[in-house]
Amino acid sequence: MMLVEANAYLRGKTAAIGLRSLVRFTMLAVIPIYCASFQWSYVKWIAPVWGYLGPRHRSPNPFLLLLAYVLAVLLCLLSPLKLRRPSQVIYWILYFTVYIPGLLIPLFMQLDNEFTLLLLELSLTGGMLLIALSYRIRPANIRCYPVNKKMFWTIFYICFVLMNVALLVVFKGSLHFASLEEVYDVRAKASAVTQQNAGIGYISTLLGNVMNPFLIAYGLSIHRRKLVALGTLGQVLVYSTAAMRIILLSPPLIFLIYYSVKKDRGGWVPKLGLLGSAVFLILTALAAGHDGGIFFTLASIIILRTFALPGTFIAHYQYFFENFPHTYLSHIHGVNLFVSDPYSMSLGLEIGVFYQGVGSLGRIGNANANFFAMDGIAGFGLPGILLMGVICAAMFWVLDGCARKYTVAFSACALTCCAMSLANSSLFTSFLGGGIMLFMLLFLLMPQR
Repeated sequence: MMLVEANAYLRGKTAAIGLRSLVRFTMLAVIPIYCASFQWSYVKWIAPVWGYLGPRHRSPNPFLLLLAYVLAVLLCLLSPLKLRRPSQVIYWILYFTVYIPGLLIPLFMQLDNEFTLLLLELSLTGGMLLIALSYRIRPANIRCYPVNKKMFWTIFYICFVLMNVALLVVFKGSLHFASLEEVYDVRAKASAVTQQNAGIGYISTLLGNVMNPFLIAYGLSIHRRKLVALGTLGQVLVYSTAAMRIILLSPPLIFLIYYSVKKDRGGWVPKLGLLGSAVFLILTALAAGHDGGIFFTLASIIILRTFALPGTFIAHYQYFFENFPHTYLSHIHGVNLFVSDPYSMSLGLEIGVFYQGVGSLGRIGNANANFFAMDGIAGFGLPGILLMGVICAAMFWVLDGCARKYTVAFSACALTCCAMSLANSSLFTSFLGGGIMLFMLLFLLMPQR
């Protein structure tokens, strides 16, 4: 009897080890394929079409290019492939949308010398590695304080209704479901409205990043279509005020993350990498040689905006702050009370003016970047990337501790918009105003079921 049990145990152990080994062996092929697909898309379409925005192509140093591939694979092998915490989904989104473009694009743009580019590669890898290694520590054991179900939802819906009414009142004359060609005109009008109504921008962000995604995620998890529909309509209203494309795309992204993570058996990460590779190859092939059309627009939104610009901004920030003063986090509200900010405009506008100048209508491109660039490089130079890795790891540790009572599928898909915000803005902005801190509170207070 004992011999039978031992054999069964060993067979199960071998199968488990075999599955983990198979996934990691698969990643040895997936990551180079992903990098090569992105590189082909960059050379074939991004640089020739969008080079005036910054992503230009020059032949990179072969050693640095090979090192980028090797570092991407090594980091992947040291990262958690099985999803056990919601922040791990965010980590892999950052890996594919920020880290790999941040490794490759500066090599193609060559704004800096080769030694600086080498240090940039190592710093980015070090910052991500610090986050990956933090998953070897158990998440914070934070006690939940679930509120009475009726009280929780009464307060939630009162806030939800009041915020939506505020949007309708403030934007009553300018609500417009913008086409993809009208996005920037609608944003300019929305910016003027926001400047005249203090606080409405925070309400819009709170609805778009937290309350609507929370309703969609909760509705999916308990099979309530009305909640899913309510959250989706809420996102449509938010999009109609400021034409933020990520808000419009968030409902299908939430669906995708929920069902893919819910059914995950350890292969979510390689599937995500292969999906990204297919998107690069297909959209680039369909968009190349065209100046418009649906595929050109989709490629512009997905490939350029989501993947190419984060890497471009890392190169831009590195070169700019190599030649101009660091902020030492004075660009953050509150810190600027103690540390003098050397710049008169926000960082995004400073970078936009430096590289693009002022447009014919007085418009300035806002180069808001990911936290490695905006907080790390801008704040302290390349060592700041490592510092931001530590701070991000600490934030994820607390977030996972707050969400540990819930399924990864629910909490990860609820955080979808926060993850995208983290890939395109300051870490502190994403935490305080982007919704991550509020989600921590929701996870601690919401009725558990």
